[in-house]
Amino acid sequence: MLSEAQDVPRAHAALAFRAYGAAQSGRSQREQEADVFAILAARLRNAIRDASPLSAVRAAADAHRVFATVEGIVLDPVSTLPRDLRLNIAAVARRAVKEANAEAPDLDFLASIAEDFAAGLGARQRAA
Repeated sequence: MLSEAQDVPRAHAALAFRAYGAAQSGRSQREQEADVFAILAARLRNAIRDASPLSAVRAAADAHRVFATVEGIVLDPVSTLPRDLRLNIAAVARRAVKEANAEAPDLDFLASIAEDFAAGLGARQRAA
């Protein structure tokens, strides 16, 4: 009986996972990337409002992971972006990583960068 009860949440989770996948498949990669930056910006803004040291550490760690990933992706030789754009994005990402690793990171600054990336990706999507 207990195993049957455990199967119900698993079945719902599987359905939810499939529904999420179907919804995401209709969205462009740029839209999904813009969402990553929008979510990061929201987490950073929430950490500022929360004023909890743990929230700030978590938000800065999220920023570090996102921007370190961005830097690595744009510096990869297989990137199809124009070289100058790649270097500019990498420079901004590197600065964001440095800020995220600071003893007292400026979360507002990091949120602003994330918002700019989200807006840029969204604007590019709307123009396409």
